[in-house]
Amino acid sequence: MKSIQHRWVTFLVALSIVNIFFLHRIMKSAVQLALSRDKPLEQYTFIDEDVPTRLPLPSMRNAVALLVQDSVHYPLSAPEAQLEWWSTAVGDGNVHLGPSNRLFSVALAHQLHCLRTIRRLLDTESSPTGALQSHTVHCLNLLREHTLCAADSTLEPDDAFDGNVVSGDTTYGRRCADWLATNDALQQDYLQFSTM
Repeated sequence: MKSIQHRWVTFLVALSIVNIFFLHRIMKSAVQLALSRDKPLEQYTFIDEDVPTRLPLPSMRNAVALLVQDSVHYPLSAPEAQLEWWSTAVGDGNVHLGPSNRLFSVALAHQLHCLRTIRRLLDTESSPTGALQSHTVHCLNLLREHTLCAADSTLEPDDAFDGNVVSGDTTYGRRCADWLATNDALQQDYLQFSTM
């Protein structure tokens, strides 16, 4: 009888230790997650480096669905190319935050600006020089770094590199950041501050 009780006590002690271990890991993960989040906007002073790292978007969803497919839109050179590429711009790509309306550039807008810059360069017959060359190199590096930062590990269909943009048959779904919420915030900020 004592042997059975001893086994049960040993089992319960071992189970308690395992529970404490897992509870500790869960709590540690929760604390790390909480520390990785930006604090509420009102708690920043906007002096020097006391600023948020991301644009606060209360309406932003965790993820949205995006259907990725080849498109006849956004061509390199065509009569409608410039207009279509400019349609990706929202406001001036900047937002004003804090009590003194400190100006920030939003990464999404900067990335789209760089894509427009590179498209415009590819649509010309001459090689870039001077400021345009420096700006293009900056944009290529920015897009490279932001691509590496995202480290997107989505598996694409094996025909994703076929380059058949006419048929538009390379289509697959993606879970993406809520870029519409970012665009809405950029638009609202632009409308508010462009009339001042």
